Amino acid sequence: MGPARVAVLALQLLQDQARRLGHHLLHDLPHRLLGGLELGDERREDGEVALLAVGAHAPEPRVHRLHEAAVGGDDLAVEVLLQQALVHARSIESRFLRFNVIAALSALLVAGAARAVEVPGTGGRVVAGGYLDGLAVAETEGGPRQRPGALLDLHLDGRATPWLGAHLDLRTRIGGPFEGGHPGVYNFDHEFQNRTPSLEASEAWADVHLKRADLRLGIQKFAWGKLDGVPPTDVVSPRDFHDPLVEDFEERKIGIPALAGTYYLPDLPRLDLAELRATLVYVPLAVPPRLALREERWFPASTVPPSQLVVPRAVASRAVGMPLPGDLVIPVKFGTLDHRPPRRLDAGGIAVRLGGTWRESDWDLYHYTGPETAPDADLRPEVRLVSTEPTLRLRAVSFLRQAHDVIHMTGADVSSVLGGFTVRTEVAYFDDRPYLRRSSDLVREATSPATVERIAPRVISRGRARVPIGDLFPTLDAVEWGIGADYLIHGFMPLLQLNQTAILDRAPRLLIHNPETRLSGTLRKKLLAERLELEVKGTYAIERQAWFVFPRASYLVRDDLRLRLGYLAIGGPSASILGQFRDNDEVVLQARYSF
Repeated sequence: MGPARVAVLALQLLQDQARRLGHHLLHDLPHRLLGGLELGDERREDGEVALLAVGAHAPEPRVHRLHEAAVGGDDLAVEVLLQQALVHARSIESRFLRFNVIAALSALLVAGAARAVEVPGTGGRVVAGGYLDGLAVAETEGGPRQRPGALLDLHLDGRATPWLGAHLDLRTRIGGPFEGGHPGVYNFDHEFQNRTPSLEASEAWADVHLKRADLRLGIQKFAWGKLDGVPPTDVVSPRDFHDPLVEDFEERKIGIPALAGTYYLPDLPRLDLAELRATLVYVPLAVPPRLALREERWFPASTVPPSQLVVPRAVASRAVGMPLPGDLVIPVKFGTLDHRPPRRLDAGGIAVRLGGTWRESDWDLYHYTGPETAPDADLRPEVRLVSTEPTLRLRAVSFLRQAHDVIHMTGADVSSVLGGFTVRTEVAYFDDRPYLRRSSDLVREATSPATVERIAPRVISRGRARVPIGDLFPTLDAVEWGIGADYLIHGFMPLLQLNQTAILDRAPRLLIHNPETRLSGTLRKKLLAERLELEVKGTYAIERQAWFVFPRASYLVRDDLRLRLGYLAIGGPSASILGQFRDNDEVVLQARYSF
């Protein structure tokens, strides 16, 4: 038995034990403790909308207490919709607040005078800061347009006592990748949200610091894993996929309601173990990611069904029991449905993290049992009868509906310095994780003669019939792992990383290869007293031969004003994660004013 097989078996054994613990914490305890007080499952929403024609991680402290930043902003953005994205023609969320949020936040920004300031009347207990981002892209390959956009982030940090504090992060944005959007406030229910102008409580929590423990309650973000880009174990926080390559990876994370507690254990000198900490996170609500819309630039073409289906004359005549003059042409309309996840105590998630240092190495063990935070959806096609005279006419309606699946992840990571190189490695074993199929394969199965002959009589007699179809996101067991290293040489900072996803079950053809191996890297160099930074980053999917490269230059006009100019180029076959966006090459201009 090879070492790779031994490692997989060990992860599976650990996964089984962790699943039992997760089920006990997530299901048994809430029911026993709350009994009759448990909230019932709220009525789900099927909000039908208008049909459509179809940086490397910055250096971090080894131990993050809850009052310290858990995420950074310089990650290597190598994630491109590793699952999928779906669309709405228009938003169906709540109405926008009746006040000018952008004007109010802008006034606070101006008052900031380019630095964090104490909020008047708080006696220095509350400090405000934030940033204003501007982004404009110029399409060079004829892809969908993207308007210039602006994002204002305002955060407030306050301390009532040395042991009690709070943090509030509000975001508002206008323009950008959104098409057909309406003003509003983002919610925790729906995948298909395109609000502009929008308001979002990105984070809002209170925390308590004790001698050997921290406790945090509220809307918060979590950063797991040590690899750059998309660490395999970083599955607790969902992300926004409206602009997956240009926007910083950590800034795309969505805050989720959670209760997090960390206990700092004593060192074990005999085993060379130090800085030990154990974290338990309870997530009461299943919060989905946010996905691009059909008309928007970053909607994946691989999910779009054909505009019409053609059933051969012989097959159609036999299925409907009458001779037809020619092939049966069925037009297809494509739409989406929001389907809110259940609101029960056992519909959330449990996450456990144990970490520390061993000699010169930093390590962590992880387990997560809870809702899938990557894109997830069901395909729900239906055929409807239009008329039988003078000839048979049918039409098809295909819905992509938000889905709710529970996944189990058990993983580990370690980082160490070896001969001047900082080396990071990470592995995660997934049980029942959804992976995206190509929609064209599902359409081919749905139009087979056997399927046509089975549903045609129902359409004729009832006027409509649901088309049986396979899972768009089949749930599969998989191992995702990676290894990366960086090195500082003559002022250059190169980073090279290898990631692989291996499906362990028998699987249909997926949008990713099996295995899917991706080589990614970044190279940075700072000049002019570190005011000018030249950078190039990219990813190459070896089996699919799909790639992207993103060179850019950043210049600090002042300490609080940064300008960036870059060019994003994408290539590869259309039947690949990256290649489906090959028409999205663009010139990128960014500006950030921090205060």
